[in-house]
Amino acid sequence: MQINLRREGRTRTLLVRLVADIADSQIDGFVVTFDDITELLAAQRKAAWSDIARRIAHEIKNPLTPIQLSAERLRRKYLKEIRSDPETFEICTDTIVRQVGDIGRMVDEFSSFARMPAPVMKPENLVEICERSLNLQRNAHPTIEFYTDFPNDSVEIICDLSQVGQALTNLLQNAAESIDGCPPSVESLLSGIIEVRILVGEHQVQVVVTDNGKGLPEDERDRLTEPYVTTRDKGTGLGLAIVKKIMEDHDGELTLEDSALGGARATLSFSVREGAARSGNKMEDIDGAI
Repeated sequence: MQINLRREGRTRTLLVRLVADIADSQIDGFVVTFDDITELLAAQRKAAWSDIARRIAHEIKNPLTPIQLSAERLRRKYLKEIRSDPETFEICTDTIVRQVGDIGRMVDEFSSFARMPAPVMKPENLVEICERSLNLQRNAHPTIEFYTDFPNDSVEIICDLSQVGQALTNLLQNAAESIDGCPPSVESLLSGIIEVRILVGEHQVQVVVTDNGKGLPEDERDRLTEPYVTTRDKGTGLGLAIVKKIMEDHDGELTLEDSALGGARATLSFSVREGAARSGNKMEDIDGAI
C-alpha cells in the first residue's frame, strides 16, 4: 500500500510491500520494503501538466492578438463618434484589452513551464542579478519596504542569467502578493516588508527572500512547487513550479519555510562550482533576519 509520512515539515510518499518468508508451510518471518516514490510521483504529475500546458498555450495564444487589436481599433475609431454613453463603450473596450493582456501573460507562463530552454551557464554576479530583480519590484510595489543584505564584493556563480533572474522575480512577486493579501494586523503597524539576503558558505551560495505576508498554508505545503497548485484566487500555480525547475537545472534547491514574522521564507541554494569566486556573508541562522 501507499502511505504518506510527514517528518520535519515535509511529506514523503512511500510504497510499502510486506512479504511472508514461508518454509515448510510455516511462516518464519516477514520482509518489509519501503520505496520512496515522492519524486517519482512529482515527476509524473509535472510531465502530465507540461503536456497540458503546451496544448493550452497553443490553442489560446492564436486568437488573443486579433481580439486585442480589434478592441483597440474600435476604441480608437468610434469613441469620438459615440454620443450616447461613451463612458460605457470606453470601459468595455478597456476591459477587453486588459483581460486579453492578463490571458496573454498566463499563456506566457504556460509556455515558459512547458518549454523551459536549457540553461546557458556562464559566470555571473549574483548581487547584480538580485539588484535588477529588486529594482523592478520596487517600482511595481512602492508601498512595500525592501531591505537587502548583500556582500560588499561580487558573488560569482555559474548560472543562466535570465533564468535565475526569472526565479528571483517570481519569488519577489509571490512575496508582494502575499503581503497584499494579508489582512492588516491590530498588534502591529508594520508595513509590508521584503528582505533579500545573500549568504555564502563553503559549498553553497544562498539567496533568501523573506516577507511578513500571510505565510504558507499548513495543508499540502509540499505541493506548492507542483504545477497548478496555488493558494491565490487569480494565481496560475506556475510561478513556484518554474522556480523549482530552474533550480533543478542549476543543480540547486528551492526551500520554502515559515519566517520569524509569520510570513514566508524562500531560499534558493546554489552549489559552488569549481572556479566560482565566493565572497561576502557567511552562512548563519537567519530566523531573525527581519
